[in-house]
Amino acid sequence: MNHDREPFRAPAPPADAWRHFAERYWAKEPVVVPGAPLPGLDAAAAHRLLVAAAGAPPPTRIRLAVADGVLRDPGPLLPSPADLTPAAYAARLTGSGQLGDSGWLLTAENALGLDFALWSRVRDTMAELWRHVGHPPLPVTAELAVGARHQAPEEFGARPDTAALTWVLDGSLTVRVRPEHTGTEFTLHARAGDLVHWPAGSTHSDDRTRPSTTLRLSVPARSASALPYVGEVVGEVLRRHPLPGDERPTLPHPAPAAPDGRFTPPRRFTEPARRYAAALAGDEPERALLLRWAGLRSAAGLTPAPPPRPGITLTTRHRLRRTADIVRVRAGSEPLIWAAHGHARRDDSPAARRVLARLGTVSRITLGALAELCDLHADSPELVGLVGELYRVRALELEDEPGRDGQPGAGSRP
Repeated sequence: MNHDREPFRAPAPPADAWRHFAERYWAKEPVVVPGAPLPGLDAAAAHRLLVAAAGAPPPTRIRLAVADGVLRDPGPLLPSPADLTPAAYAARLTGSGQLGDSGWLLTAENALGLDFALWSRVRDTMAELWRHVGHPPLPVTAELAVGARHQAPEEFGARPDTAALTWVLDGSLTVRVRPEHTGTEFTLHARAGDLVHWPAGSTHSDDRTRPSTTLRLSVPARSASALPYVGEVVGEVLRRHPLPGDERPTLPHPAPAAPDGRFTPPRRFTEPARRYAAALAGDEPERALLLRWAGLRSAAGLTPAPPPRPGITLTTRHRLRRTADIVRVRAGSEPLIWAAHGHARRDDSPAARRVLARLGTVSRITLGALAELCDLHADSPELVGLVGELYRVRALELEDEPGRDGQPGAGSRP
């Protein structure tokens, strides 16, 4: 029989908070954990991201929900730079008269990628948890939300194939969670600074009686979650190898049929299925998945990653500072894959292997010294191209470049 369970608040975690969390609570029952590691952003930073998301193109998705559904075109009701704080935005919505007395909820998916510094802080927080529970092989969805007096219907928030981690950045949040394996409904009350977690196989609904800001990470945790992801990869493989005269399959009208009613699908319908099966039998989808996995591993699952920044012209005097672990993957005779901050590349040149191996052992080095250690010319295209790409994805930063007189020169660009 279903009933509301008394809200459970875990005791404050010890110094090794994520290890304690992983051992006691991960993938078990719904729980509120006060004093859990913070995600790397506060309500003010979340508000700035929501303002940026209001004018951002896909894949960022922003929506404003009210009592009777999601507004098709919220327009001026979205946050703008004139809304200096979450409270100012909430006050403007309340005073607009367009929502009446109904509550509201503003959500934005994939907004973290709009700010590299914030994205990397959240990524570092999650990387520490994954050390204890395993790295997710599928993308982790990040959703920022701010709202007041809003109660989401259960089907609106249901993601039964994912585990959830929700930080309350300010205000308070009440969540009703029903894990499928118990049939018991949990009612969890969280305050600012709390982390709410529930395992996969749960449905949930949120209730924000007072203004609150949250960050929710949805972590795929079911085998079936991989099917759309793998299908997307296979689709990309097929698009790279189109058949001559490929076109969108269409049926003649009326469809031809035998006198007894039997219908034989035309070849242009069955051929894509045959090609799909042939693609799965080959090794190209696995190589493509490995490339994606390397990118996910370097991003702690948080996608999409911030885009690469513009490149610069490198000189032997540039002093390089490695700021991220560079993931390296090699499967048998396949080309080397390297990844950093969510961006993965293939590079099977001997120079790339030497450079990446050397960079893994140092934190600071000049380009000239790196070339010498790797037995390369400083202007080698293999070296300059690889280092330039590592700079673009922010795995390398540039410290001050010495001038000709040995004095510090211009520093690296942000």
